[in-house]
Amino acid sequence: MDVISLTVIIILALMVMILIGQIKMNKKQIESFKDQLHEIRTENQNTLISVDSFSREYVELSKELQHYVDDEKRLIEKAEEDRQSVNMMVAGISHDFRTPLTAATGYLQMAQQSGKLPKEEAEYVDTALRKMKYLRELSDEFFTLSLIDKPEEDEGNVVSLKKILEEVTLGQYEWIEKRGIEFSAGITDDPCEISASEVDIIRLLENIYSNARKYAKSYLHVELDRPQVGKTVLSVSNDTEIIRKEDVDSVFKPFHRASSGEAEGSGLGLYIAKKITEKYGGEITAELDENVFSIFVFL
Repeated sequence: MDVISLTVIIILALMVMILIGQIKMNKKQIESFKDQLHEIRTENQNTLISVDSFSREYVELSKELQHYVDDEKRLIEKAEEDRQSVNMMVAGISHDFRTPLTAATGYLQMAQQSGKLPKEEAEYVDTALRKMKYLRELSDEFFTLSLIDKPEEDEGNVVSLKKILEEVTLGQYEWIEKRGIEFSAGITDDPCEISASEVDIIRLLENIYSNARKYAKSYLHVELDRPQVGKTVLSVSNDTEIIRKEDVDSVFKPFHRASSGEAEGSGLGLYIAKKITEKYGGEITAELDENVFSIFVFL
């Protein structure tokens, strides 16, 4: 092999080594960008994007990525400000609704109880009172919804889900007894302690019971278990002739009511239950097995 051929081979070998080195460096830089963007997205939006290579193209790319991240951060902050503004507005409107609604309801009740109304007019008053009750419930739900993301004073406290469930369940006795609902419960001896606001957990349970009150036909079953440490499962099941298969995927959406339209309500109860559950890192699901509708809360 002559000197020229050997020189060419050496030069080609060096070029291949340089190319391989460049490819490795590019791969390392791309992985670095990927890791940094993942950290910014999931952990710390204030992290600045760094560049390991002094290549002008990578430096320019890092600048553009940083601009994108900064823009996204501003959009998120603006969205949060808008959300808080909307919540404050909704809370204010809901609060302002209460006084005239209470007054109007009081006057209608006085007219109803006077005994001086003709039968037809008394029916009109009954209808108006039902509508007033619905508006009051809707106003209360909106007010509750506006406060869900607001930290409660006792939010970091440890509470017993078992104890709260038993207390809220006792509060359901009147309507269960009045309607002849067959009630059963399977509640663990474990206190099922969780870190949460007692107010939020009471609201969660009452909303689930409120849903059962609207749709239960003849029986209601409640179960609370802790199959493993740190995992609590609550289920509330009732038979129903109102909820359909097509309703199940939508029960946690705001303003959803059963497709039959037979049950009254704001359509916000289970949506609020979902928001509260997610607030504490939990999950809430629903299923319909023949005519048995069940809600499951995992906390």
